[in-house]
Amino acid sequence: MAEFWMELQPVDSYQVKANGVLSEKDRKIMTFLYQPLMGAECLALYDTLVTEVEENRLWSESHSHSQLLNLLGISLANLFQARLKLEGLGLLRSFVRTTGESRHYIYEMAAPLSPEQFFSDGLLNIYLYSKIGNAQYQRLRRFFSDEPMSEEGFDEVTCSFQDVFETFNGSEHPVSAVTNGEPIGRAKSQGVTLDDKTFDFAVLLQSLSPTMLSRNAITEEVRACILKLHAIYAVEELDMVHYLYRSVQADGSLDLDYLRKIVRDGYQLQHNRLPELTAKTQQNVNKEEAEQITRPEDASDIEALQAYLDRVTPYQLLIDISDGAVPAETDLKIIDEVMNQQNLPIPVMNVLIEYVLLRLDGKIAKNFMLTIAAHWKRKKVQTAKEAMEMAWAEHEKYKKLQEEGTKKEPTDYRNKNNKYKQQGRKEVLPDWFDKEEVKPVEKAMTSREKSTLDKQVEEMKKRLKEGR
Repeated sequence: MAEFWMELQPVDSYQVKANGVLSEKDRKIMTFLYQPLMGAECLALYDTLVTEVEENRLWSESHSHSQLLNLLGISLANLFQARLKLEGLGLLRSFVRTTGESRHYIYEMAAPLSPEQFFSDGLLNIYLYSKIGNAQYQRLRRFFSDEPMSEEGFDEVTCSFQDVFETFNGSEHPVSAVTNGEPIGRAKSQGVTLDDKTFDFAVLLQSLSPTMLSRNAITEEVRACILKLHAIYAVEELDMVHYLYRSVQADGSLDLDYLRKIVRDGYQLQHNRLPELTAKTQQNVNKEEAEQITRPEDASDIEALQAYLDRVTPYQLLIDISDGAVPAETDLKIIDEVMNQQNLPIPVMNVLIEYVLLRLDGKIAKNFMLTIAAHWKRKKVQTAKEAMEMAWAEHEKYKKLQEEGTKKEPTDYRNKNNKYKQQGRKEVLPDWFDKEEVKPVEKAMTSREKSTLDKQVEEMKKRLKEGR
């Protein structure tokens, strides 16, 4: 499974290519048959990309993925996962061209399978049945079906081309070939592509008994059926041999419908349910390699940490640091914005994340991270090793300032107002603060002022007694 931080960034540009025109029926197929398998976000992405191609055109204008994220209102991770699902279902083909640090994608849109192809696919229809249940599955099947009308008793009276039109006698002006474009046709469907990376046909063929089943019976159609059954039910080579023996007909060929049935029944008997279509998730990198920025004595530890930061994604790094917890969306947005503004390499960004988390006690602050990122960009830091050296140098300066500040201003932790001293900083005071304090002018009260004050005191004592 590809990691989206490595494969896609919001600043990457893209264009959409349509391999034909989609009909209103295709949109209904997408909504009712594909949406339960891939989800609403995938359908929204598919519709958005298709709509970007103007009518009677095959190519859209170039845009950045930031615009696509704003239109859909989803995160970069969700966009990448939705794209992968569309690719896996045969609805999208992706191409990329890398020039320096910039990437340009082409998304070629494909039409969905026709209802006839979908319900006889042997792969997608099984997952759909498992997802929505028998009642809803039968309702959708009826929705895309119609009763055939009998043509019995009718005679065809259709005329041929030659019966209707005169024979061509030539023209004074030869037809010139048009070279400034290609005609637009109906969009073609690709279907789901399966490979045999996880299924060894050599083991299967070697395990077959010639007296039970001829190897010639394993045609391309049978191979395709076996791959689908392996993808759905995870049937291994030796188990598939026994299923094939049970499906052999009298003439030595295989009954594929019966093969699908017995494999499905075997799966249900073992698991008491039908299989579900589940997207693969990124595997966690060894958490033991996720260490805080430090300077271990053993040089091999530094090299191991550098190698880890070189290959891990920022998203996975946050997961490893948090012991498997999903990173907060706000943290991901900050990291994404810093990467886009400063265009830092992934390994450098990883070191920056660890350094900021170390300095801010596990927090990510946007302005603080942007300041350091801009500094590293000006210094042309390109590798994890260079970034770690910069981070360590900055950390040493910070510690030295702290120590110097502590020596000059002893810390009194009992005093809550001693904030600046605790941080090793010297409080900046105005010039006049150090001047000699001016004593207030002493002035004796007059006899009249003293008499008035005595009366006010007597009245206060009287009110206090009455209040009791």
